[in-house]
Amino acid sequence: MDEKKTVPGGDKYSARRDMSEPETLATLERCFRLLAGARRNSAARTPSNPGTLLGRCLKRPIFDRIKHRVTRMDHNLFDVIWPAFKKYGNPTTNSKTSGSGHSFVMSIEDTADNEIVVAPDYESYVVFAELFDPIIRELHCLTASGDLPDHPPTRFFDIDESLDDRDLDKMAVSALDNYDLDPASKYVQASTIECCRNLEDYTLPLTLTVNQLEDVERVLTSEFMSPEISTIMAEGSSEDEAGNYLTLSELLDQPSPLRAQLAAAGLLLPITEFAIHDARRLHGKHWTYGRGVYVAAAGDLAAWVNVQDHLRVISRTTDNKPGLIGRAYVRLAKVMRLLDQRLQFRKDVKLGFLSSRPYAIGNTLKFTVIVKFPELSKERDHLKHLCVVRGLSVSDTPRKDTFKIANQQCLSISEIQTLQDFLRAVSNILVLEKELTLNNSLRIASMIAGIFRKKPNSKGLRS
Repeated sequence: MDEKKTVPGGDKYSARRDMSEPETLATLERCFRLLAGARRNSAARTPSNPGTLLGRCLKRPIFDRIKHRVTRMDHNLFDVIWPAFKKYGNPTTNSKTSGSGHSFVMSIEDTADNEIVVAPDYESYVVFAELFDPIIRELHCLTASGDLPDHPPTRFFDIDESLDDRDLDKMAVSALDNYDLDPASKYVQASTIECCRNLEDYTLPLTLTVNQLEDVERVLTSEFMSPEISTIMAEGSSEDEAGNYLTLSELLDQPSPLRAQLAAAGLLLPITEFAIHDARRLHGKHWTYGRGVYVAAAGDLAAWVNVQDHLRVISRTTDNKPGLIGRAYVRLAKVMRLLDQRLQFRKDVKLGFLSSRPYAIGNTLKFTVIVKFPELSKERDHLKHLCVVRGLSVSDTPRKDTFKIANQQCLSISEIQTLQDFLRAVSNILVLEKELTLNNSLRIASMIAGIFRKKPNSKGLRS
């Protein structure tokens, strides 16, 4: 049998045809050559220059094996890898056309590794498994070979998960609720936690019809307006209000004070950063219809509907306690526990909860802290290496001494384990920063003391 026709999952996941459009195949070939060129021209891999994840995982044998495949939802390989080849900066580069009829510029973009591929549908994880498997393993710091373990059952708290939220208040959740990474608020500038879900009976938002978008929107907003979740959403509100739901069209209107507020709070998704053809390729032809965000009255929790995933909940710490990540986690966990009990979400035995973003599968939790490192930032490569070996991703911010740090693994481990590993890793690096600060302070104090000790001798000599 022709190798290109041997598609994992057969007709259950793939289309009953091969992708044979000459233009799309030519586009894919140009993309591969760009990756190959980037590999040849790149410097040796270091923590600060790791190369391109897609280039490391999409080698010629794999590329030739999967380039003809089409998913049951009619998506091909270009629909998976296109974010790595978005229009970027060079207006003189020749534009080409993908099989979907969208133009793009043939230049490889220097994007974050976790954003260079997308899953346009659930079936992509099976049909393009030879590509997704090594990418997922590297994104989540898993072993490079052998079978993936089964993803563990949901466990937000280190207690009996069968307990309802009323019983949770009687358990040892208060210690977690009061956990602060930086009680003095000297280093941590802000913290956010994100968790996503996709309903079992619907495809990803990219391919939803108008009626399906409306159905998903109605189901999810109804849950957030229920008495149980409204009570959680109202926490921290001065007037005990739960919050409001705004459609994406309302949010994109100019001017939009709420959008500015969400951006300042770190709760805004990148909904305005795409050219129109990229937005349609990422979100579907009905963008922005059937999308919106439910924002808690206190402005510290937002639930996005039908933006890449059916639901993306983001919880953040307060401005006066940016390191109080335990409280933000407990609040988000209570909301997600209720939703998991009431709704059926798409889940895979090995990959856990599925998402359009391969770095957000498994338990889907993503912790992000913005931290100021006055001392460690002086050796940026060393700081990045410290993060990488602890399972953290690190990226720059506009301030040279401040970095955005996030967890990498959320697959094959529980929610509570993800939290504990992240807190342990960040705390460890903060200890190093504090030790350097203390040593420098002692050295400066010693220098100052030495200066004052020398002054009497100097006067004596002059006299």
